Amino acid sequence: MKSLLIVLVTSLLISCASTVPKNAESASKDIIIEHDAFSKETWIKSPLYLSRQGFTDTFPVNLSYRALYKNNELEFIQLYVTATNVTWGFYHSANGEDGSKLKFLNVDSYVDIGAGMVTTEEHFGMSLDLKYLEKMTAKDFKIKVYGKRNEGVFIVPKILSTAFYNKLNCFKLNSCT
Repeated sequence: MKSLLIVLVTSLLISCASTVPKNAESASKDIIIEHDAFSKETWIKSPLYLSRQGFTDTFPVNLSYRALYKNNELEFIQLYVTATNVTWGFYHSANGEDGSKLKFLNVDSYVDIGAGMVTTEEHFGMSLDLKYLEKMTAKDFKIKVYGKRNEGVFIVPKILSTAFYNKLNCFKLNSCT
């Protein structure tokens, strides 16, 4: 029964987010820049993508990057994550594969009922600095999240990190097309 629930939850995840494009150039085209002249804020956001380790992925998540600039100064970069499961994880911390403790942010959580099945959805983020994001462009990067009732490892694809890093650089140089 538990394996059936995992298959159903994975199916839900796949239907809600797309997979990462094949190259950083394609991924970069999907990253949006939203500027609000009144608040002098600019959001740079990637779409929500499914992070997968293959068919045997035991901790599938949806993830995206977002960054906020205020008065043309970078305020933060955040890796935004949505974990969907049949039980609560109560996530509270995360480490990068290099052993670095990442600044963890709880965003939201709720329960959903569909097709006679109850699922939990937990939204959280990790704050990154530009140097750490640059490190994540070198390869597919593993992150482990810890919770009271669950923990798991997910992969941030190199293509997504590279595309976002490049978009931040072109924004800084005022050369985004």
